[in-house]
Amino acid sequence: MKKFIIDADTGSDDAVAILLALQHPDIDVLGITVVSGNVPLKQGVMNTLATVEQAEQEIKVYLGADKPLTREYIEIHSLTEFTDHVKALSSISASAQSVHGVDGMGDIGVIPKSYKHEEKNAVDYIVDTVNQNPGEITLVTLGPLTNIALALQKDPSIAKKINHCYVMGGTSDGSGNVSAAAEFNIWVDPEAAKIVFDSELQITMVGWDNSYKYAMLKEPEISQIRELNSKLGNFSVDIQKVLIDLTKEWYDFYGFDLPDPITMAIALENSIIEESQDCHVIVDTRDGITRGQTIVDYFNVEGKNQNVRVVTKSSNKKFMSLLLDLLR
Repeated sequence: MKKFIIDADTGSDDAVAILLALQHPDIDVLGITVVSGNVPLKQGVMNTLATVEQAEQEIKVYLGADKPLTREYIEIHSLTEFTDHVKALSSISASAQSVHGVDGMGDIGVIPKSYKHEEKNAVDYIVDTVNQNPGEITLVTLGPLTNIALALQKDPSIAKKINHCYVMGGTSDGSGNVSAAAEFNIWVDPEAAKIVFDSELQITMVGWDNSYKYAMLKEPEISQIRELNSKLGNFSVDIQKVLIDLTKEWYDFYGFDLPDPITMAIALENSIIEESQDCHVIVDTRDGITRGQTIVDYFNVEGKNQNVRVVTKSSNKKFMSLLLDLLR
């Protein structure tokens, strides 16, 4: 059994990713740490607990950072307000509730039966668990990298003790989903991302480009999930309600993309990767239009160490097969 720690800012796509790990027969999810991002920390914890309840499992959930390392963090519920906030080049970070719903789970009334989480802090949990299991932990990050950066600051030695770290964040082709250049998770806390990417962690970056290219579910794929007639399958689609409505408004089709689930799927089954390249990746921490950009040095112009395996192409067929298999 592979030992996983999942770090999430649990919204609607994180929830599906968590379910994939919990349902995989070869994975032992030791714990889930929560960070603010898609939604504020408390809401993220509630969403995580509700997701674990859906899987009918008992997984320990730990509270982490409620704001980025150095930046303020605010809630924004309106897409227009969020867009204006980003265009104003504010240094302040903001939630993605305008995309995932005020509760982050499609605003369909998802509430955990119990708000029972661990007393231990997420950062302490990560450091202690890695040190107790050197070389055995796979870390999958689905949100801003604040908790991971804090753990590395507390004990830099864990970088070499983590077997591998799969990061949902950034882009490999320069396309952004917050600004023209930046993906949300890195944009929220670029300072944390820089610490993580500059560490000695073995990192695979699954950027947002993999999601919109290879994990975009449209009506045929959504129908396949619905036809499973399973609790987890229906839950996974239902919680995308706000995103589905926005996709219809923006792009005039019925569907949604799944950035966190394709990252988790790659962590579960590396064969989903079709093309990747080891590169030096630079995180832009400067305020401005490129804040949070992941600059991928494909031709080693900088002459620096190749610190990240960058996934540039994934198999939609293998991803969908795994998704359908684990949501049955």
